[in-house]
Order: sequence, then structure tokens, then C-alpha cells
Amino acid sequence: MLDSLQHVLFAFFGALAVSLVFTPLARRFALTVDLVDKPSTRKKHLVATPLLGGAAIYLAFAVSIAAGLLIWPGLSEGIVADTPLNWRTISILVIGGGFLLTLTGLLDDLLELSARKKLLLQSLAAVAVGAYFVIKGLKLSIFLSGSPLAWLAAPVTLLWLLGITNSVNLLDHADGLSGGIAAIASFFFAVINLLARNDAISFICASLAGACVGFLVFNFNPASIFMGDCGSNFLGFTLGVIAVLGVYTPTGSIRELSIFSPLLVLAVPMLDTLLVVIYRIRRKAPILVGDRNHLAHRLMRIGFSHRQAVVLLWCVGGLLGILALLLPTLKPYQAVLVFCHAVGFAAVIAFFIHGGERAAEGRS
Repeated sequence: MLDSLQHVLFAFFGALAVSLVFTPLARRFALTVDLVDKPSTRKKHLVATPLLGGAAIYLAFAVSIAAGLLIWPGLSEGIVADTPLNWRTISILVIGGGFLLTLTGLLDDLLELSARKKLLLQSLAAVAVGAYFVIKGLKLSIFLSGSPLAWLAAPVTLLWLLGITNSVNLLDHADGLSGGIAAIASFFFAVINLLARNDAISFICASLAGACVGFLVFNFNPASIFMGDCGSNFLGFTLGVIAVLGVYTPTGSIRELSIFSPLLVLAVPMLDTLLVVIYRIRRKAPILVGDRNHLAHRLMRIGFSHRQAVVLLWCVGGLLGILALLLPTLKPYQAVLVFCHAVGFAAVIAFFIHGGERAAEGRS
């Protein structure tokens, strides 16, 4: 366990240091080439802000993983049981897949792609990662092995990756929110997999957390740089892959319960996406057209400051992450009760925001 902890600390602080160096360099380069996010009626910032923060996050992440490969080439103990994956294979997967999604997001930042084109590029990247899985001999089953529905494993995994990618992308609507939630989620994924001795995945999670924290130094309100779609696409996709490869239940327990942990860790982006879609449907607004009705926007409308709204959502992510840590220690019925508790907590948050909005509208 001490060796595993050493690896995780190296990954976190290594990625953090590289991110602290690369993020201001990315900001300077973005200003040089005029790659900035300009104010508009849909955006809260008042001045043009450099993009490319996502490129710095990706590079810090990739450098940390590459360094880990060089220093500990045999870091393969604890890889997901009963699969042919090893440390080198998974590293190539997350670095290569992350690059594809970073590139996809960068094209969107440059060309402002339509929602359909962006979804197509994301799908192609996800299929490429899936093909790499198959080439390396991994068979995804997601608890459907031996069932007539086993063929659904691949499309369900594809939908999961696309869903989380776009949820984190949609969450990037306030300074520090998407990066902070990604850092918190990566931290909990790192701890869960560290305890399960899934060393390679915990190293990758710690690298992602460190890269995000280094970026947050420059991105917390008022932000001097944004991650852009290149960052939110990369973060969402990588978190989705991590969730698929993680180990969440002890040996001998009911494996279907393992789905609860990633759902809790990634609850904030999923809740934000769900509520904004419901909001748009109720208002008969286009689902794929951006607006200012995300969680942080709505919290600010009922009186929270920008920083307060972001920190509150960080706290929600942290509290749900703590519940995810508890799940492997519980009996099956207890785990189900904890998950139901978390769903109820999310419902209370949604009701609180909705009620606050109605009260604010009544006062105006």
C-alpha cells in the first residue's frame, strides 16, 4: 500500500507542477494567436478570455503518465482482474484517447462546430478507443456476460462515454466549476482504486486530479484562462474511461452494485445535464442550444455569488464522493439505501433551486 501511495503522490504532484508551468504558457500563446472566448449575451464574463487551458491540462496529464511509464514500467499489479490490460496498454489508451478528444474540442473552439458535428467527432473518437480495447483483447460485459443482452455492452459503453463527455462539457459554464468537479471526481476515483489495489487506474486518476488543480489556480473566478471545449471534452471522456476501468466492489460481492460508485462520483455533471434538459423541455426551448439555465447560473439567480455557487457545487460533489467511498464497505441492501439517499439529496438540491427561482421571480 505504501508503494501504491507513493505512485499516486508522484502522479498528483508531478501533474500539478507541470500544469502550473504549462497553463500560463498556454494563456500567452492563446493571446498571441487571438484564440479567446469573447463576451456575449449567453456568457457572464465581461472581457475576452484566452482559451487553450484544456491543452495545458492534457499535456500535464500526459507528461505525468509518460513519466510514470518510464520510472515504473512494471506498474501492472492491481490491473482490472481477468482482463488482458496492462499498465502500458492503459497508458496508451488514456493518452491517445485524450488526445483525440482534446483535438475534437480544439476544432470546436476554432470553428464553433454544430452540435451534430461535435457529437459525430466524439463518437468516432469513442469508437477508436473501443477498437483499441478489442484489439488488445478486452471484452466489455458490464454485467451482461452470458446473457442474451450481452451484445448491448458495447453500445451502452459508447453511450456512457458520450454522455459523460457532454455532461462535463455542459458543466463548463462557470469559472472553476468543470475543472473543480473533475479534480474532485478524479480524487475519489483515485482513492477508490487505490484501496482496491488497482494501481494503474489510481495513478491515472491522480495525474488527472493534479493537472486540474494546477489549472484551477488560474481558472477560479475571476478566471484568467478558460479550458475551452478542448479541456471539457478531454476531461469528460477521460473520466468516462476511468469509470469503466475502475474497481468498485470487493471480491465476492455483488458486482452489479459497482455501478453506484461512478454514478455518485460523477453525479454533479449528470445532475446538471438532466436538470437543464428538463428545464428546456418545460420551456419548449431547443435542447441542443446553449443557454444560462445550468446549475451555477440558477444558483446565481437566487442570490449566490459566482464563487459561492461554484464552491457549493464542489461541496455537493465532495459529499457524494464520500458516499461512493463507503459503498464497498457496505452490505448490498445498505449500498442500495445509500444510493437512494444520494438520489434524494440531489432531488432536494433541485427543489431548493427551483423554489428559490420562483421566490426571486415573485419579488421582481
